[in-house]
Amino acid sequence: MLQLLQPGPKLNLGVAVEFAWCLHYIICSQVNNALLITQGALSTLGLLLLDLAGAVQRTEDAGLELLACPVFRCLSNLLTEAAAEAVGGQLQLRDERVVAALFILLQFLLQKQPSLLPEGLWLLNNLTANSPSFCTSLLSLDLIEPLLHLLSVSNVVSVLVLTVLCNVAEKGPAYCQRLWPGPLLSSLLDTLAFSDTEVVGQSLELLQLLFLYQPGAAQAFLQQSGLQALQRHEEVAQLQDRVHALQQTALHG
Repeated sequence: MLQLLQPGPKLNLGVAVEFAWCLHYIICSQVNNALLITQGALSTLGLLLLDLAGAVQRTEDAGLELLACPVFRCLSNLLTEAAAEAVGGQLQLRDERVVAALFILLQFLLQKQPSLLPEGLWLLNNLTANSPSFCTSLLSLDLIEPLLHLLSVSNVVSVLVLTVLCNVAEKGPAYCQRLWPGPLLSSLLDTLAFSDTEVVGQSLELLQLLFLYQPGAAQAFLQQSGLQALQRHEEVAQLQDRVHALQQTALHG
């Protein structure tokens, strides 16, 4: 299967789609994912991701999204395996190129198949969760603003975008300093106007990290009527503790 998924002129899209889904189901069955990883599954899938990103830039050919979905899922699930870290799985994926390719595919899906955006964002979440280098790639490629543009797509997409941003912010002051300039605060104030508790909860999580690591973030939040934005959620049972904690942090540090 891995041989048939190798990118190149002989790659048949229909065959690749079928075998990518087969690989996905094998990975989900947890039979022996460590073996798959040591056999180079991450490398093969990473190269296929790069090839897909190149293909969507060259052609309007419908059907590429059919392969993107199982490839996203296979990579996402393999990255959660302990064996991926043991064999340097992150290194196999060649950080910056994979992040750039993933964003090309996200833009493609935004136009062609927005319902598949969560699949790509879940992969981005798993790439950035435990990897400072992937977070650095996200920042150095100036991909924060394109990521923020996805906040308006749907609540599910918004939660995943905010989760990825939390992954970056969790890496500490140097990462928050690079996250902070630009439209981040105004975007977060917009998400606080959402009624979806998961979106708001993830926004609160990100703000708490920014207040912790980025000097001046709390003051800027206060100056842009942040406390008023929080007030509408004070009576929401799932949110009130976090809202209160954020209010205290903003006011008293």
